[in-house]
Amino acid sequence: MKDYLIRCFDALSQLGNCILYPSTGTANHSISGDAWRFKRTKTAYLIDLIFSPIERDHCRVSHEADVKRAARLLAETRHDA
Repeated sequence: MKDYLIRCFDALSQLGNCILYPSTGTANHSISGDAWRFKRTKTAYLIDLIFSPIERDHCRVSHEADVKRAARLLAETRHDA
């Protein structure tokens, strides 16, 4: 159930990224990850503050997870070809 909820919140974050940042927000990146990637320091600070009881440097960690997910997808695609 925990994994399901994490995936749902991740999907909502990706949707929010597209809505809040229509020119740079991508469908496969979270608000947190893109806040780190595009150096949206105020947004990253606020998100990191909200997540501070749960995780340190949430935006950086989210960005790294986005990059790992993309690398895994590329590897799977190359393997299938």
